[in-house]
Amino acid sequence: MPSLVLPPVHNSASKVQLARISHVYQTHPDLIAWKKFALDFGFEIAAELDGKVYLRGYGIDPYICVASQSTSGEKEFGGGAFVAKTEEDFKKATLIDHASVIDLSDTPGGGKMVSIPSPGGNTIHVVYGQEERPVPTKVISETEVHKGEPNTSLLKSRKGEFQRFKLGPAMIHKLGHYGLITKTWDEDAAFYTEKFNFVPSDVLHAPGNPDMDVMTFLHLDLGNEYSDHHSLFLARAPPDLPATMMHHTSYEVDDFDTQLLGHEYLLDKGYKLVWGVGRHILGSQIFDYWKDPSGFTIEHYADGDVVNKETKCLRQEDQGPNSLSVWGPDLPEVF
Repeated sequence: MPSLVLPPVHNSASKVQLARISHVYQTHPDLIAWKKFALDFGFEIAAELDGKVYLRGYGIDPYICVASQSTSGEKEFGGGAFVAKTEEDFKKATLIDHASVIDLSDTPGGGKMVSIPSPGGNTIHVVYGQEERPVPTKVISETEVHKGEPNTSLLKSRKGEFQRFKLGPAMIHKLGHYGLITKTWDEDAAFYTEKFNFVPSDVLHAPGNPDMDVMTFLHLDLGNEYSDHHSLFLARAPPDLPATMMHHTSYEVDDFDTQLLGHEYLLDKGYKLVWGVGRHILGSQIFDYWKDPSGFTIEHYADGDVVNKETKCLRQEDQGPNSLSVWGPDLPEVF
């Protein structure tokens, strides 16, 4: 019987080195309704081409989500894309079994992409050669009227100036991560950590059973450079789940005020709240989860952890809701 525990993971030059997460692909039963939600959620439209909507944040990626109309009437997650660190890494990705190369020259930013199926039936895409947007020098906001430095109990940085905000979309900076509930957890965990520079930041094992890991949060090992606590997580599917599924996608916003103002704005618009606002334990980020009109779960997050090669991976028991948040509403069963 194969081991059900994730073995120690170490990066090496033989693996495809990924620089960052880039974008995800989704199809929607009602693309028009989803596009309206996306604008209220804080995306900006980069382009609408060949029936696809390319949505971006104010970060460097030319787009962070590609949405298209479903032909089956069902929503579908088409996988996540990551940026290859070098052209050599892109070429290495093309040599992985069943990889297929796609020309992106007609999309915002151009470039090229290789799509690779995972054991669980999902797809990871690797892009290279895209023209990046300028590095932002200020936050793009729909909620700030006047914002200064926060005053704390010991340091009053904002003197004679007032904080003034308004409700509005919590404008998105970038795609942060997505997660899969996988029927082939062991094979998928091996695939992502053996083919690419994914390294676990945290691992949870089953309650009372340290011989079975059930969840891992994976970051991109960039050496001394820091990266987000996770850009991908894998959860072991329960026996009754018929197939591997995407759990949620997550997008970064600037700060707590932005997140709460966007939260109230979405409530006022009548969108369906799933869970939030709260503070995660693993990754530390402030979270806010919603259902989009297609039924996908989508998250705003702020203030997440960053890690590098010196950060030790922690392995501990899965304690259910007690492993997920330190404060916030009770975890809903639907989550």
